[in-house]
Amino acid sequence: MRGRRLRLKVDNDRCERYAICQMEAPDLFELSHDGRLFYTKRPTEDQVEQAAAAARCCPLQAIKVDRV
Repeated sequence: MRGRRLRLKVDNDRCERYAICQMEAPDLFELSHDGRLFYTKRPTEDQVEQAAAAARCCPLQAIKVDRV
């Protein structure tokens, strides 16, 4: 799996916009004032731990971290 690029996905049908992901990974997620969730789809290798923490803490398991 090493050398593959990291990909972050959010299932918008599951996401309830609790913003826990933003608290865990503020460099990757931002919940705007109007309720839209913005996120980095291709995090860097330095952001792997943040991405994994956000996925782990999501109460609805709406975040997936994959290698492509």
